[in-house]
Amino acid sequence: MGAADSLSERSVGEAVFQRPADYDPRDDNIVRANASRLRNRLDEYFEGEGCREALRVHIRRGSYVPFFEETIQDADRTDDDRPFPESAGSSVRPNPLRMACQRLVRGGVWALPPAVFVGMLVVGLVLHNRDMRQLTPTHKLWSQLFREDRQTLIVPADSSLVITRLLVGHQIPLADYAGGRYHDTTKCDKPCDPRMVSTVESLRYTSISDLEFAVRVTHVPEARMDRTIIRYARDLGLNELKEYNLILAGSQEADPWMSLISGQMSFVLHDDPSAGPLRVENKRPEKGELSEYPYDFHNPQHQGLATVAFLPNLSGNGSLLVVQGFSLAGTQAAAEFVTSGNDLDKLLHAYAGSRSKLPHFEILLSTTEINGMAAHPVPLALHILP
Repeated sequence: MGAADSLSERSVGEAVFQRPADYDPRDDNIVRANASRLRNRLDEYFEGEGCREALRVHIRRGSYVPFFEETIQDADRTDDDRPFPESAGSSVRPNPLRMACQRLVRGGVWALPPAVFVGMLVVGLVLHNRDMRQLTPTHKLWSQLFREDRQTLIVPADSSLVITRLLVGHQIPLADYAGGRYHDTTKCDKPCDPRMVSTVESLRYTSISDLEFAVRVTHVPEARMDRTIIRYARDLGLNELKEYNLILAGSQEADPWMSLISGQMSFVLHDDPSAGPLRVENKRPEKGELSEYPYDFHNPQHQGLATVAFLPNLSGNGSLLVVQGFSLAGTQAAAEFVTSGNDLDKLLHAYAGSRSKLPHFEILLSTTEINGMAAHPVPLALHILP
C-alpha cells in the first residue's frame, strides 16, 4: 500500500512511455490522456460484457492507483439488498439485461501494487492503440492546447452580433465591441427599430454547431476541465488573448476579436458583404494555390469554404485554435475535421511518431453544404508556419 504513493504521472511516463527523467508533464500530458482512455475502457467493459465479474477495477480521477471493488450479482443478493418491486400501476418495464447485470458493492476497496497498475495501463493502451510509440498529430494538438500551467478558453461565436449586423446593415468594429460602446448608440445604414436592435444586442445567442464543437472539445482525452473555461466572445479581453490558450469558433462577423488574429493568418476569411465579394484571401500562395478563393451563396453545387488555424496566441507564449466558415455548416465541417482525429492525422502524418511539438499550421477546406448541413470537407491547402 505504501508503495502506491510512488506511482506518479512522471514515474508512469518514464516506465511506460520511455520519457526522460527530466521531462515536464505540463508540456507532455500523454500519461493523463491515456489513463483517461484506460478509465473509459474499464467503464465500458464492466458496464457491458464484464457486468457479471465478481471484482470491478476502478481508477479514480487524479490518481494512477487502481482499486478492486467486490460486487454482488443479482442472484446472490439478500432480501435486504434487493430493490423495491415495481408498483402495479408503473409504466416502467424492467430491463432484463440490466437486471441480470445489476451489482452492489460488498465490502471495501483495496489498492493494487504500482507494478500491477503499470501492467494494466500497458494492456489498456495496447487495446486502444496497437502502437504506443505512435504520437499522433491529434494528440500533440490537444496536448498543446490543454496544459497544466495555463488556462484554456473555449469561445463560441456571438450569434446576436450577426443578427445585429443584419438589422443595422454593417458589422460592428472591434473598438466598439470590446468596450461595449455599440450598445450605447445604434447607427443604422438602413431603416431599423432602435429598440429591436437594442434588445437583440442584449441577448447571448450562439449556434448549436458551436455548442456541439465545445462539447466535442471537452471530451477529447487530453482535455483538462479543471483548467478550461467556456467564455462568450463579448466577455473576452485583450489580456486573455495574450495569456491564455484559446479555442474559437466563428468568423469575424460573429467575433470581432478575429480582426486581431487575422493579421498572422495565411488564409483570411472576408465575410463582410459591404466590403466586397465574399472570399478567402491567400496571403502567401504556394505552388498550385490561388491568391483568392471566392465564396458564392448561390453556387448550384453548394460548395463552401472553411478554415482551421492553429496559431500562437497574441503574446506567443501559448496557442490558439480557430475554426471558421462562411456559414454554420462550414464552421461545423471545420470543427468535425479537427476533432475527428483521423482527418487531421492523415493530413499531418509527417509529424507523427516523434516527440517534437506539432508546428502551428493553417488548413483551407472545401465543403459541400446542403440544407444547412455540410458533407465531409476536403483539404485544398495546408500551410505550416515557421
